[in-house]
Amino acid sequence: MDIKKQAVYEYLTLGFTYRQLASKYGVSRSTINTWVLVHQGIHNLPRSKRQNSYDLQQMKQGKKSTQKQTAISDAVQKIALLEKQLEWEKMRADTMDTMINIAEKELNIPIRKKSGTQQSNK
Repeated sequence: MDIKKQAVYEYLTLGFTYRQLASKYGVSRSTINTWVLVHQGIHNLPRSKRQNSYDLQQMKQGKKSTQKQTAISDAVQKIALLEKQLEWEKMRADTMDTMINIAEKELNIPIRKKSGTQQSNK
């Protein structure tokens, strides 16, 4: 039996920890973790109780930071959307200004209100 299979077997059936297996086989804990996850995925095996309890502990500890990260991510997305909208509105205003300039020049029609002009009394 090769090292991978032996380590996975010892983790899943004998209850060794990643740390124990890492020191026993001379590989990192993340390597052992990867081997176990790949083995479980290939054979469609459920997660072990230890894996589930570890995830629950992480979720309890990281719930506030996850919410904060989500809020920051949402804010960054909203800022990006608003910046795109602002850029679009600037281009729209420039386009309208250009259209008015062309119409006034080519058609000799005063479109913009001149400052200081009075309304007629009709």
